[in-house]
Amino acid sequence: MATEKIFEPARFYHLGIVVRSVDETVKFYEQVLGLGPFRILEANYPTATYMGGKGGYRGKRAFGKMGPIMLELMEHIEGKTVHEAFLKEKGEGLHHIGFQVDNMEESIAAAERLGLKVTQSFDRGKEDGSGFAYFDSDQVGGVVFEVVGGWDTEKDYWKNP
Repeated sequence: MATEKIFEPARFYHLGIVVRSVDETVKFYEQVLGLGPFRILEANYPTATYMGGKGGYRGKRAFGKMGPIMLELMEHIEGKTVHEAFLKEKGEGLHHIGFQVDNMEESIAAAERLGLKVTQSFDRGKEDGSGFAYFDSDQVGGVVFEVVGGWDTEKDYWKNP
């Protein structure tokens, strides 16, 4: 077992699913599967990194509930992203498991000390302290892990405004 932790497993946050169309997927999940409701948002990360370099992107997101679990649906619109690469390589499907952290810098540093690399990240810095980072943890076991900092996990992302 690792002596240092990138995140606390008990702080599981969400499952991230890459889709071709957020709108079509939300419609199917709500009407056929009875999941949701979902809240659809535009994602605009002009200063996001991609594989160590600049890689700003835009996309569409939907947050909804599946029982106690939050789902994040991700549609790529433009720019270089891990989501676009995943969609091209594997098609739609489960992309990552996200965990809430208190300190993004400490989590990223711990991951790097344990041999992981950040594949994509975004940091709002002083704006509100929120951000995220995906790691290349899929090299063993096929699952990408994400850490998310600064977002209020109690906020109802899945409820329509």
